[in-house]
Amino acid sequence: YFIQTNLREMSDKEPILNDAEFEIDFQDFGEPVLNDAPTTSLGDLNTKGNTDYKFTVESSDEEIGNIPLGGGDETPGPRNTAFWSIEFYQQYFNVNDAMVFERLMYACMPLPSNNYLEKLKPLPDLYGPLWVCITLIFSTSISGNMADFFNSMGQDTEFIYQYGKVSIAATVIFSYVTVIPALLSGYLWYRKSNTDLKLIDTLSLYGYSLSALIPVSILLCINHEWIRWMLVLAAFACSGVVLLITIWKILGEEPKQFAMIITAVLGVLHFALILLFKMYFFAPAAHHMSPTTQPPAT
Repeated sequence: YFIQTNLREMSDKEPILNDAEFEIDFQDFGEPVLNDAPTTSLGDLNTKGNTDYKFTVESSDEEIGNIPLGGGDETPGPRNTAFWSIEFYQQYFNVNDAMVFERLMYACMPLPSNNYLEKLKPLPDLYGPLWVCITLIFSTSISGNMADFFNSMGQDTEFIYQYGKVSIAATVIFSYVTVIPALLSGYLWYRKSNTDLKLIDTLSLYGYSLSALIPVSILLCINHEWIRWMLVLAAFACSGVVLLITIWKILGEEPKQFAMIITAVLGVLHFALILLFKMYFFAPAAHHMSPTTQPPAT
């Protein structure tokens, strides 16, 4: 660029020498040669009157190592990885906050036209279900202990914090969101069903279906039984109906009697899960408390 600019400035000036004299003077300097520069070469400098001098840089892909110029869109193809590798599970956590928030929102909307599986396609994930389950475990165990504390108020009993509720809640929740989807997918595969339902779809569906139970588990610490039963019904109306509507639409190509039986069984299991939370974690439990030790009378 520096050489070309100087040559252009020379061409813009009024020529002092004639063509012959200028040509002889130019030849005295000789043609410039670039040493140790394999990627560029100088072309001929043609001088004819007041015409512009030309500077040519020649290069080839072999000289520059076949480096592509410009920003090309390179999208890696699908990677065939084994199921025991980290890359296999990494694709199911490749979601953003907007996708997770949308799936959480639709999981709490029991609309007849809401096919929740469409919200999971084409990229069902395990990131959202994992955090839904973890949050539900801690919210249920903490709220259950708070309910026991409220039950002990005003009574001649001593409140004892039950740390075992965390492990029990974790066992129940993770067993429910893994065993039931595995049995459902395995049974449909055994029947050679035409439904487009994979194991990852059912795992993601069941995980997100529990998102409506998180606020309900917090409100269940209210020490009024009729409010707790209303919350249990509301929890099933939100999470259970979304789950059953989706399963019913998935089994649309199956025989109607078979679809009704599967949907009814899954509905009973889902209601049993909510009922278990109510009866174990939020029921008046006198065995979790011990009588306060009274000092001996003197």
